[in-house]
Amino acid sequence: MQTASQRESVLNVFRRHPRVRAPIPFTCSVARLERRGWFSKPSEDLGVVYDLSLRGVRMSTEAPFKPGDQVSLRLRLPKQAAPADIAVATVRWTKDQIYGLAFKKLTEAAHSRLRKYMALAAGTRF
Repeated sequence: MQTASQRESVLNVFRRHPRVRAPIPFTCSVARLERRGWFSKPSEDLGVVYDLSLRGVRMSTEAPFKPGDQVSLRLRLPKQAAPADIAVATVRWTKDQIYGLAFKKLTEAAHSRLRKYMALAAGTRF
């Protein structure tokens, strides 16, 4: 019988962008990217990240999103002083309050922070 980490390793062989599971899920903030009325402020909701790659993330939040929605993210990566800001991500799938997001626009600094976190989480050198 395969363990979860063995199953994840097998699946990563077939992925274009390997994914790492967060040893301890961490928080993020997520905001919908859409125009609202004159007096409404963009709302920011909290989420919890379970795994991520350089191209996307699996997270949960109580915010109601649907596939195709555009959001921005601020990932508070463990063991890093500054957060990784994702300017645009698209909701690809949803199940209950779990969402799969694909990154569309991120800075070089955010990409570097993601690479560093993933290397540390996977136990490899970046």
